[in-house]
Amino acid sequence: MRKLKLTRERQERFLNALSETGSVTTAVDIAGTSRSRIYALKSADPAFANAWARAEDMAADRLADEARRRAVDGVPEPVVSAGKLVRDDDGQVVLIRRYSDRLLAELLRARRPPPRERSVHFHLPLLTSVADAVGAMASIAEAVAKGAITPNEATELSRIVEAYIKAVDASVFDRRLQALEAKVR
Repeated sequence: MRKLKLTRERQERFLNALSETGSVTTAVDIAGTSRSRIYALKSADPAFANAWARAEDMAADRLADEARRRAVDGVPEPVVSAGKLVRDDDGQVVLIRRYSDRLLAELLRARRPPPRERSVHFHLPLLTSVADAVGAMASIAEAVAKGAITPNEATELSRIVEAYIKAVDASVFDRRLQALEAKVR
């Protein structure tokens, strides 16, 4: 098919189709143009690029509405038994309403992401040596006993102290190794 000039009318047709379908390929076919031509216009024309973004937002809203409908209102589904449709006394197919828990969970996750860990307001004593780690661990244990932090939070804080101790140990080891190497030279 020969792709015609990208007129204002074709641009509008593309944008309307994009907002309806969310598919650039489908919108290009409906508008009677090519992907390369439409993407070139998007790059060259900021107003068209903004209209494109609005059309994509509208398409995303439509998808969210449909997901919500399926999750909350459900969709009718025929009842099948022994591989055959179940019919009522009037011969009509019996339908049940199916709801999508997975869609509902995804919609909820999009609106209310899982809560982040809370900030812990806890004064960890300054660590300047391995000896300070003992006081830091005692402070952590005391905070748990008072209910200021949870045991899980104490575990995370303890990991910070442990990482500090490992860093100090590595530093001490490095200094000793350098001293030995200096003696050997």
